Amino acid sequence: MECLNDNTDPIYKTALKRTLNINKKLIKNRSHSLNNECVIGGPKNDILLFLKGGPAKNLVNSFFKYTTDKCDYCGIEKNKTTQLDRAHCNKDSCDRSSLLKKSIEVHFIDETTPIKIKAILITFIKYHEEIPLFILCKKCHREYDN
Repeated sequence: MECLNDNTDPIYKTALKRTLNINKKLIKNRSHSLNNECVIGGPKNDILLFLKGGPAKNLVNSFFKYTTDKCDYCGIEKNKTTQLDRAHCNKDSCDRSSLLKKSIEVHFIDETTPIKIKAILITFIKYHEEIPLFILCKKCHREYDN
């Protein structure tokens, strides 16, 4: 699995192409989560836990479409029993939680000042620029995360 973190490996280079042109895609994007005026507040960790599980994960899935029907690593094809996941690179704080935490830090003033959720999520998506996003089967995804 070391090849997934090797920026000279073809798998890494392919995964990197999935996060190109984010600013152009953001302009065209009509996602409700990136275009509403809802706000959030409270402790940073509560904001992180709220956004990490649903909104951020769903946004990554909808924003970064993939055009492959097989696992980047093992090559198994997607079918009724084999699901493919988007997997964040696991080096240098490139995982979903780290990117989301950095995004919250940018907009956080204090626990009582509301932050527009879309501001956090747009920053979160922008932080994906030049970070590979792999398409892995469940087995490979679990192995990579460990």
